[in-house]
Amino acid sequence: MNGKTVAPNKKVKRQHAWHATSAPLRILLAEDDVAVAKGFKLILEDAGYEVIGIAHDGVEAVELTSELNPGMILMDIKMPRMDGIEAARTINGGLGNNSIPIILVTAYADQQLVRKAKSCGVLGYLVKPVHVDDLVPAIEMAHSASQTITTLEGMVENLSEELEARKLIEKAKGILMKHLGVDEEDAMRMMQKESRRQRIKLKDLARAIISSHSVLS
Repeated sequence: MNGKTVAPNKKVKRQHAWHATSAPLRILLAEDDVAVAKGFKLILEDAGYEVIGIAHDGVEAVELTSELNPGMILMDIKMPRMDGIEAARTINGGLGNNSIPIILVTAYADQQLVRKAKSCGVLGYLVKPVHVDDLVPAIEMAHSASQTITTLEGMVENLSEELEARKLIEKAKGILMKHLGVDEEDAMRMMQKESRRQRIKLKDLARAIISSHSVLS
């Protein structure tokens, strides 16, 4: 993309709250215009971020993401070989890694592009010319949103695992109650004792009981 796309501003070294307790956010730049990429790099580093690489087309952005595992990607939409939206879709849908927060930069405020970007897991959308006072808050908000999403996904995964464990344990208890003629409390006590003896999780013991029952029945 030609033309000045990063608006000038007073150079102020910005220190972010999360920098005080963790390493600077590692950002990958994807911009086909070399001059613009250099401008973004200077602004980001001046703001306290770490620019770990610069991709000059969408394919290179995908390759560098896989290689460098950035904490965030700032990516132009219109690039050679693969546009930013397709690159975002590939990165967060086909690389086998956790979702990486992406901010897209474009010269056009197009609602259709915004809808496409949202479907690719993009957490930010900036229209050129980009001012530093818009860029830094966008990065901070995308970073915060990404952390929240990761936390919620972890909670959902834990709840799913807990629900699965409960179902297995209940089924295993039912098998013991039926075949040993014991009540629910005794069946649970037997499973807990055997779990400690074998030093395995109660869920794994329950799965073994269910598996053995399936083979014998």
